[in-house]
Amino acid sequence: MNDPNTNDPNADDLSADGPTTGEKLLETFPRYRDSADATVLERPGRGPETVPNEDLLRPELAAPLENDCYTHQAAALEALERGENVCVATSTSSGKTRIYALQIARNYLEAQSERTGSESTDSTAYVLYPTKALSRDQERELNDFYDQLGLDITVRVYDGDTERGTERREIREEADVIISNFVGVNTYLHDHDRWARFFSACDLVVIDESHTYTGVHGMHVAWVLRRLRRVLEYYGSEPQFALTSATIGNPREHSETLLDEPVTVVDDDGSPRGPRDIVLWNPPPRARENENDSPDYGEDAGAVPDADAASDTDSGVLERVPATVEAPKLLSHLTYLGAQTLLFTPSRKLAELSVKRASKHRTDRSRYYTDPEGGSAIEPYHAGHSRPKRHGTEHQLKTGLLDGVASTNALELGINVGGMDATVQMGYPGQRQSFWQQIGRAGRGTDRSLSVLVAEHRTLDQYVVSNSEFLLESDVEDAVADTDNDAVFAQHLLCAADELAVDEHDVGSFADRDRLERGLEMWRRAGKVTGALETGVSYCGPPRPQSTISLYATQGEEYEVRLAADVDEEHDPEMEPLARERVYRDFHEGAVRLHEGRQYEVTEVVHDGPTPHVTVRPTDVDYYTVTRSDVTVLDAVSEESRNIGDFTLHYGRGRVLVYHGTYDEVGVHGGNRRAQGVPTDNPPLSMETQLCWLEVPRAVERDLIEKYRDFSVPGLDSELADSPHLGYAAGLHAAEHATIGVAPLELMVDKRDLGGLATLTIDSHLDLEATDDRSVSAPENARPVASTGDDPTNLAAAQATVRATASRLEDAPSSGWFIYDGIEGGLGFSRSIYEQFERIARRAREHIADCGCGRVDGCPACVMDEQCGNDNQPLHRGAAIDVLDRLLDSRGETVSTQSGSNEKGEPAAESADDGSGRRPPLFYS
Repeated sequence: MNDPNTNDPNADDLSADGPTTGEKLLETFPRYRDSADATVLERPGRGPETVPNEDLLRPELAAPLENDCYTHQAAALEALERGENVCVATSTSSGKTRIYALQIARNYLEAQSERTGSESTDSTAYVLYPTKALSRDQERELNDFYDQLGLDITVRVYDGDTERGTERREIREEADVIISNFVGVNTYLHDHDRWARFFSACDLVVIDESHTYTGVHGMHVAWVLRRLRRVLEYYGSEPQFALTSATIGNPREHSETLLDEPVTVVDDDGSPRGPRDIVLWNPPPRARENENDSPDYGEDAGAVPDADAASDTDSGVLERVPATVEAPKLLSHLTYLGAQTLLFTPSRKLAELSVKRASKHRTDRSRYYTDPEGGSAIEPYHAGHSRPKRHGTEHQLKTGLLDGVASTNALELGINVGGMDATVQMGYPGQRQSFWQQIGRAGRGTDRSLSVLVAEHRTLDQYVVSNSEFLLESDVEDAVADTDNDAVFAQHLLCAADELAVDEHDVGSFADRDRLERGLEMWRRAGKVTGALETGVSYCGPPRPQSTISLYATQGEEYEVRLAADVDEEHDPEMEPLARERVYRDFHEGAVRLHEGRQYEVTEVVHDGPTPHVTVRPTDVDYYTVTRSDVTVLDAVSEESRNIGDFTLHYGRGRVLVYHGTYDEVGVHGGNRRAQGVPTDNPPLSMETQLCWLEVPRAVERDLIEKYRDFSVPGLDSELADSPHLGYAAGLHAAEHATIGVAPLELMVDKRDLGGLATLTIDSHLDLEATDDRSVSAPENARPVASTGDDPTNLAAAQATVRATASRLEDAPSSGWFIYDGIEGGLGFSRSIYEQFERIARRAREHIADCGCGRVDGCPACVMDEQCGNDNQPLHRGAAIDVLDRLLDSRGETVSTQSGSNEKGEPAAESADDGSGRRPPLFYS
């Protein structure tokens, strides 16, 4: 490969004509690379599949259009013509906007043809986008499109930036199409009488980028849509819904959860696509730095990596150069090759910093890059820039004046910048859906394009680059939206009663009778509603309950993020309000957090009072903080269970006690712990949530206890330290980490929204009174927590309660691990993991086994987790693989259930302690 310190013979040919391919990138990049560090995947192109416009559209719409509709556009328009709701789930830049734009035009012309004399018939459309930047961009595009068609259709944006007073009134009273977002809809429904003209004529509601509505946000959006639909019905409208989505694994299920109505899915993409090379690029390894030796990155030395990418704490482990350092070099190189390139970064600061790093890479290798002006026009792009600056950058991209852009994911969600020649991703974006959406920004028609994924040294990234076939699988992650969270339902029920009285008509259409009655009775006792379902229940509480809802939290209890009083407002992080759970975990006093590429220190947390809040100030320190957490499941009730071979998997609900009691300060360069066990002064956090848990069969447990009974962890401060169960428990712990870590490979979920607990005594954590199918009896007073719902006031009390339960069990309890939703009321993630557990377990098993770290206790790329409350001790990769092999009925190197083996695989001597007797009752993760 090329030596960056010499003039390479290929250097003069770098900008030679011809497309930039994966092989050309590998051949020309100025540094020696191990061939195992890069994989080139080739994707063939395809031509367009179209339907003549005249076969599909009325003549006044067909004639002005330059190009025929793609087959997926035609299929969606035909379904809308039949009166169906539609979800179009196709690739980036496949023309999804054209579908609802044409349907709006058809509705407009139909309304015009129904005019009788001077009587006016309107047709309006409500178009909902996830971001303000996308709204403004689409307003321009739709107005231009209707000008092209010669139609007098007025498109306006109505959101928090719209000037109050006359302008808002004019939009409500005159616009044919109003563009907004769900935060706005939630607010505006209170004043629905002002929208009477618009709502009474509404024929179409568009939900753009619908795949983004998952988790907490997705469940709120689902209830906002139910509230919107009942208001529209009040004004006599029965609109169709058109959803546009990136390719996801469950477009029908997800869309129908959002709408609570049947949806026709169109996912057979007829748009053209050029051939594409995908390069999976693993930065080169480097020896781990000592505490006081920062990496020789030059300007990059001040970079602050994400905590998820932090290195292992054992100095024997190799790290890799961070993607934050490597990706800008590729941006620089590709633009020099003549490829207009878009770099995706996770934050605004990294977008800005990447432009500087790209320039520095070129300067440091001036003998290689001999033309100082070649491909050097590179700019940042993010939402922090003014609208004119963003539009200027977009225009320069479209016209070819810019060679490259370093952007946040603001350019992922449909903002039209034309087709790029190449994309670079700074780390795996978390889901295949987002991966394909981002790389879809490259490709001009049927021209060849290139996409490069620069991996971080963390579980998901390393899985992807080590299992390249994963990206090419036809199945994409499922989007998870759940309406079972009672806390969220109750908030929206209160808003619905404020907007229109809740009555018998809402039974079944808004919620089932039992749920409605329970929710209304709760609010009646709280003095917030009055009346009965038979005559109508109306809101009677403080004005505008809509203002108490955060679309990003499950409860009304949320925390504002404020800037310290003596800090200039230009440093305001402008963060969304924080859920209580996240404040306790990540924003305690003394925490150092990275937001939009900038460090902030939390200086004050106010939990009480009318406005709970967190105060932050910008800082510049060479460490970040990691909170340690202790977890126990106070009680869980199985609502569903199924067998996986001899294992039993459960799904249910329960109470989880999480104690974010201490934190560590971790050096940015080297990962050493500067300070450990610093108190947070947080109280324990108790939440009712959703869980799934796996029970390991007694025979498997006995075998693995025996096989790994000689395992030890020097210095481990735990009652497990001298127990023969330690190795097996370390395997459960590693398996729990791995199943949570790879869950985003199957589901659109952030693993930080999940928690886990590996335990040798699952039964001690269950609500034995409510669980009928246990193999153990429930002695008197054995229930972990009193039936009043009172929780232990500290972790020691919780541990004592679980210990007491364990001591009273007649039989040895089962072992295994829990996975729970880390948000009050749950998010639906545990339920989805329960349904897809085998697929997730298979991914976890492959990833642990394929990791090249060679360590018994693993590394950050396989089983270590930065959020682990036990500081990643104990962990055992081999024992985890054995547990997962047994679960999946693998015929690999697992021990026979008939006889045990020791850790070296040799037959073990019979032991009186076969694991079925007394064992340490607690094991926290």
